[in-house]
Amino acid sequence: MRLMRLRVLPVRPASLVVAALVVAALMAAPARGAAQAPAPPPVALIHATVIDGTGAPPRPNQTLLLRGGRIAALYTSGDSTLPSDVPVLDLAGDYVIPGLIDTHVHLATDPSGGDRRALVEQRLRNALHGGVTSVRDMAGDGRALASLARDALVGDLESPAIYYAALMAGPEFFTDPRVIAVSRGVEPGTAPYARAVTAGTDWPRVVAEAKGTGATAIKVYAAVSADVLRPLVAEAHRQGMKVWAHAALFPARPSEVVAAGVDVVSHASLLVWEGVPVLPPPMKRVPPRPVLAPDDSTMRSLYQLMVRRHTMLDATLFVMGDTPPERRAWCAAVTHAAWAAGVPITAGTDSIGVDTPGTLPDIHDELRLLVEGAGLTPLAAITAATLNGARAIGIERTRGSIERGKAADLVVLWSDPTKDIRHTRDIVYVFRDGRRYAPLAGRR
Repeated sequence: MRLMRLRVLPVRPASLVVAALVVAALMAAPARGAAQAPAPPPVALIHATVIDGTGAPPRPNQTLLLRGGRIAALYTSGDSTLPSDVPVLDLAGDYVIPGLIDTHVHLATDPSGGDRRALVEQRLRNALHGGVTSVRDMAGDGRALASLARDALVGDLESPAIYYAALMAGPEFFTDPRVIAVSRGVEPGTAPYARAVTAGTDWPRVVAEAKGTGATAIKVYAAVSADVLRPLVAEAHRQGMKVWAHAALFPARPSEVVAAGVDVVSHASLLVWEGVPVLPPPMKRVPPRPVLAPDDSTMRSLYQLMVRRHTMLDATLFVMGDTPPERRAWCAAVTHAAWAAGVPITAGTDSIGVDTPGTLPDIHDELRLLVEGAGLTPLAAITAATLNGARAIGIERTRGSIERGKAADLVVLWSDPTKDIRHTRDIVYVFRDGRRYAPLAGRR
């Protein structure tokens, strides 16, 4: 069933707080066992080669018993007797990886008009049938995101699971047309999902209101100093929320963003600002030519700080496609240097894919760029798009790797992606929470 397109009406700020608490109750309901999509029937996948997402080498001839949307058992085929009432899929010659996680999408920011909801739904369907089982939305209209996330959760929409952020930034950012568009109905900078913050912000209140929108995390965008960022991060963590940030916040430079304790920094391209003596105003920045080599001592110190602070890098190499070759090469080299130093990398696209039916999602290109451009191994790239993605969101206890008891989010491939990362496109089936989806039309 498809719901009616969301209509945005003018809302008073006080009413938004009440609405946020209602959304929070609705979003929390699944944890109490309410109103999720019915559990799919059990199935056994036998004779598969399992690539579990942890970086471990492939394990051939494995059986996965899927029951109640989870991986009920995982063992070498033939070592145990399957229940007689469970259907069997023989995957001899096929490979199983965890469902892919795109850690940088924007689903509710485009003010272009028209039936925007229908276009987003098509992109989400493409993503799911193309192997993506979870996405991390990096801020937009929180009202629309809550609606999409709910529909994906209960099965009204064929979609990856959606986890999203509430935006916080300095007041200067709220003249940006994108923020004005997603704040329709409320004064820009006052919505609980898109908040202007300063040194005088009431952190317990604004973080609680952000959490009430159903957001998993706070996304910090721009015009934020280190002195403002530190209490923001501390309060968000105290209330159990992740903090995701651009790698440079103008005036906060990358090392200050990392030192403040954010969980994930986005855009390898923004690491270039670590080598700039004085950062420009947030709304007037022009990307500089790389002034430091990726292995410069200043950059190495930044990577080491990221390792010590357990900060992940959402590199987003895909979005650099239209930039000069020198800049693309620098971003790829920085991503490699960070990975080699021990920084966990995630796979985000700053996109998701187009709305043309049957088109593969962009994450497959991000995986290719991580391997062919940034020099990650195929196994490391798979981990970036699975277990590391789950860690970035905070769902690694239940998703992101193929382990007994975790959600049955799986992609079955007919070719070995550890030999060529492009084989993540060779999809036989996708499972999300144990429910099977066919590949995109014409893919096999």
